[in-house]
Amino acid sequence: MVWLRKYIERILAYFADDFREPESVRIFFKALVIYTLVKMILIWPVCRVMMPHHTLSLPSSIPGRIFLAPAFLANRYPDIFFVLGICLVLAMLFVRSGIALRALFFCLTFNLYIVGFPISDGADVVLFMLGLWSIPLVQPGQFKSPAIQLIRMVLFNLALFFAQLQIVFIYAVSGLDKLLNETWRSGKAFAYIEHLEFLYNPVLPGFFGNPFWNVIFSWSTMLFELLFTLLIWNSRIRLPLLLVGTVFHLFIFVVLSLPDFAVIMILSYLIFLRDSDYRKIKSWIRPALL
Repeated sequence: MVWLRKYIERILAYFADDFREPESVRIFFKALVIYTLVKMILIWPVCRVMMPHHTLSLPSSIPGRIFLAPAFLANRYPDIFFVLGICLVLAMLFVRSGIALRALFFCLTFNLYIVGFPISDGADVVLFMLGLWSIPLVQPGQFKSPAIQLIRMVLFNLALFFAQLQIVFIYAVSGLDKLLNETWRSGKAFAYIEHLEFLYNPVLPGFFGNPFWNVIFSWSTMLFELLFTLLIWNSRIRLPLLLVGTVFHLFIFVVLSLPDFAVIMILSYLIFLRDSDYRKIKSWIRPALL
């Protein structure tokens, strides 16, 4: 039982010793805010046309009505919703945000998902879930009470872990679903992609016409998604794996014309970086600029 006690002590130390990767978390959240800002600006004119045909139903509970009030504001006055939302996001770029402001950001991203539901995709779900985990990811400070300091530290580290776990689960579920699907195992899935005229990039005619390469593409996709769930926790493999993942999502961006999903998944990789990684990057950049 000694090994079990040591294992438990390591887990407790991981979550309660110190705020983990505060600089990396700060950069991740700023990137999330910038992504939301760009997304709101781009879908604003689309939602203005769409909202008269997108009827929302109020939830029966009072908390639900309060939480979804911005979406119902957008249903009647989309311009006011987007102006207020963009102002909030801009403020978060220049003001050090606390838990309350982070909670407002999560509320905004969820309501943005409801407002744009007819044109939404997986990117919107990833965004508001990362917004949820970002609420406790407030920059560490000094508190008079050691108990409050410890609680904030544990919440910070737990939120960081669950944000990472969310991305891992996305790959795990996607990889397992493909592995259990004969269409993916045979490579036919990539052959079918060319028939998705509303998604497939017309600049690449016949790109998936070779059955042999379709099998290679299919199994490479499944292996990457499944191995990601295991290898991302290995410090030596983590950075090369994230680089491969970036290329993987850029490939999806180009082939399937899904820029928002590709960008949010690439940005989600920032949650796996460590403060030491940014110090390494700075050490590489400085000599290059001299």
